[in-house]
Amino acid sequence: MTERACAICAAPCRPPFRAPAAELAPDLDGRPGEPARSTLTRWIATCRGCGASAPDLATLPDGAAAVVRSEEYVALRRAGPFLRWAMIAERTGAAEAAGDALLQAAWAADDAGTDAAALRRRAVGLWPSSPDAGGVLRTIDVLRRAGDGPAALVHAAALDGIALDENSAAILRFERERIAAGDTGRLMISSAIRPPAHRPHLTHGRPAATGFWGRMFGR
Repeated sequence: MTERACAICAAPCRPPFRAPAAELAPDLDGRPGEPARSTLTRWIATCRGCGASAPDLATLPDGAAAVVRSEEYVALRRAGPFLRWAMIAERTGAAEAAGDALLQAAWAADDAGTDAAALRRRAVGLWPSSPDAGGVLRTIDVLRRAGDGPAALVHAAALDGIALDENSAAILRFERERIAAGDTGRLMISSAIRPPAHRPHLTHGRPAATGFWGRMFGR
């Protein structure tokens, strides 16, 4: 088998990490349930040679080398791999991937017990306007957790008058209730969509989901 190498410095690197399928419901901001949830620290690899951070060091985007060698990147050496990958992604034109990395950095900050509101707001600022309700619902939850209820409600209003499926409509109602209550804590999707009592999980016994619900449940 051919040895994988960092695209910048050719140091040996591991294959991209693949998290196990989530067995528990995800959070409303998209963080997967266990056992995938606990693998967060393994999602981004850091090169021991040049310090680049990415999900796959062997396929770094064009221009990544210049970013990794910049003073701004070097200053992030102790900031965590998600923030380093976010800088590489943003500066090489992958704004959506940078936003995702910042949200993941927020999850890591949650686990460390530190404030992640600014990371969440930065993530939303990098995401393009979502063409689907699922993406808007994720944005609403991220803003709610960042303590920015007014901005979250603006996004919620964008869904008014749109024909939503039953699950999406239930989540939207739930988000509005939690925003009105000033709730900025972690909420699982199962809090908004309660499964029947005889089923241990929302997706138990159902065909594999696709689209937004497939992404949320890791299907």
